Amino acid sequence: MVELMNGRTTRDLASAGPAEESSELELMQLALNQVDYGMVVLDADSCEVRCANALGRDVLEGVPDAAGNMRYDTALCMVHRRVTAHRAADAEQLRQALARTRGGLRGLLSLGIGRHSCSVAVVPLSTPRPKLGGSAPSPARVADEPACHALLVFAKQQLCDESTMALFARERGLTSAEGQVLAQVCRGMRPNDIARHHGVRISTVRTQLRNIRVKTCSDTISEVVQKVSVLPPMARYMSAHNAARQQLRN
Repeated sequence: MVELMNGRTTRDLASAGPAEESSELELMQLALNQVDYGMVVLDADSCEVRCANALGRDVLEGVPDAAGNMRYDTALCMVHRRVTAHRAADAEQLRQALARTRGGLRGLLSLGIGRHSCSVAVVPLSTPRPKLGGSAPSPARVADEPACHALLVFAKQQLCDESTMALFARERGLTSAEGQVLAQVCRGMRPNDIARHHGVRISTVRTQLRNIRVKTCSDTISEVVQKVSVLPPMARYMSAHNAARQQLRN
């Protein structure tokens, strides 16, 4: 987050002209919006959000439902620009993880329950603060300390986005039906479920799976899924807010 394109840092941008700085920051924001992870930078002390990519904002701000009410699909949300949790137990987990970032320690949280559960990586972005002695620090010293920031990285929404999957299938010469089967396998569907979904025999699905293995030069379907899981995300992002509002208008 600190290092920008061509090895330049935010310190370099400070000495750049206004037009150049605006251009590079805009490019970096566009680049971060293509990352298939919600990313949010916040103040580790106050939980105030300092910046976020588009997917990170959607995760915290929720998405309008059919009635226009906000729907939150994760355990965290944003209230008055501060990250908070819906459950007290999750709030305490987050507080402890942010406290550890002040010492330069990373954390991985499992928050929420049921469909609202989510995994969140908590990564320190600041230099670890030195440990203080037994006496409490003076208010002046606390005020002089630089702010400690943390990066929240939310789990991917899906194994591989549809655009990347379609390009992979086309590049490997898969048929339309084989591409659909591959997408369903990557979503965790079993061959019997895929056969029922398409109204075909299980032998047809097995033939398609064999063709997929041959065309992707893989020994097993697990190997195919592994290849798909590490594919880079393509430029496909559309804000969930905008998508939901467009669907409501239609």
